[in-house]
Amino acid sequence: MRLHSIVLKDIFRRRTKLLVGLLGVIIAASAIVAVITTFTAATDSLYEESNKFGANIIIRPQTNSIPLIEGSTAVGSISTGENYIDESKLPDIYTIENSANLAVVAPRLYGIANIGNSSSVILMGVDPKEEANMKTWWKLDGRWISSEDGERDELMLGSDIAKPLGLVVGSTITLTNGNNSVYGDVVAVIETTGGSEDGYIITSLKTAQDLFDNEGKISSVEVRALCNDCPVEEMSRQIEAVLPNVEARAMSQIVQSEMALIKRTQSSAMAVSIITLLVSALTVASTMLASVNEKLKEIGIMRAVGASDVQIVSMLFFEGAIIGAIGGSVGFLLGTLVSFIAAPMLLSVTPSPIWILLPAAVGVSIAVGMVASVIPAKRALSIDPAEVLRSV
Repeated sequence: MRLHSIVLKDIFRRRTKLLVGLLGVIIAASAIVAVITTFTAATDSLYEESNKFGANIIIRPQTNSIPLIEGSTAVGSISTGENYIDESKLPDIYTIENSANLAVVAPRLYGIANIGNSSSVILMGVDPKEEANMKTWWKLDGRWISSEDGERDELMLGSDIAKPLGLVVGSTITLTNGNNSVYGDVVAVIETTGGSEDGYIITSLKTAQDLFDNEGKISSVEVRALCNDCPVEEMSRQIEAVLPNVEARAMSQIVQSEMALIKRTQSSAMAVSIITLLVSALTVASTMLASVNEKLKEIGIMRAVGASDVQIVSMLFFEGAIIGAIGGSVGFLLGTLVSFIAAPMLLSVTPSPIWILLPAAVGVSIAVGMVASVIPAKRALSIDPAEVLRSV
């Protein structure tokens, strides 16, 4: 007895009723694929946007704090230790175990300079290329300072400096520190960011080092670590291991905010997926149970003429597997199409087909179809062949 042929003929004979079960699998599979595809695109977009949050690891020179005590009263403290990091040690950061997670390493040098002979300002020297990658959200009236040496130094001004001094793009500034001077052209004014940079004058790292007589020295390093898995705490320890006498602090608040957003989207996708799977299983089970009730006489006669319990159960499982395979395949295509329509409207992201979901969707749908066959199989095995024959 070729049970598979019997099942296929039965499916085509009752295709209208089985279409209900198939439709349930298609809807469930398409919903799961659409949710996963959409939320994967949203997560990737969030991951890219999170790169705009700024540094999530800050590297500073290690210092020791010594309390100042007068009598029995603490009156403050002083810090001791080297106040700079050797610039030549920066390449060592890229030797850490998690170096693949390093996106931006932006060194900085801070110092106090004078504009002319009066106002004191904070000057920040940066690597223009790295700083531009770190501060992608800055809006400039002008352009970024150049990383190449030119005839004149170039400066960027925070809005809190530019407005009171009446400086605009094209203005010329003389900055002094002791006997050293810098003659710079203002190439950009940074729109208000709400951060400390609003009160800074920014120039190239080399210019700042020359002005402050700190050749090869930097004050701190801001690191942007890619936060796919965000091992920033471990990365901080690795940086401290390769750079002596530094403190690498993870900005845990930024990291936790990023990961919380990603986890919420993943949790939402999982909840929807579980619900749709349950609905699919119930739909297939009810459809197949109705099919068994319609075929009570057929199953009874098959058992009477020698069909074993294993053969009867195999027929139902094979039927469930066929429904799952067809539903999973169609559901993948439909779900991908739905995500291409819904994702841009709901989340302003453009998803890409996730082809690895095709075998997964088919496999899960087959499993759901076979699990849904368990109750109909029990019902079929409870049929008494003798009773069926008496009613014929």
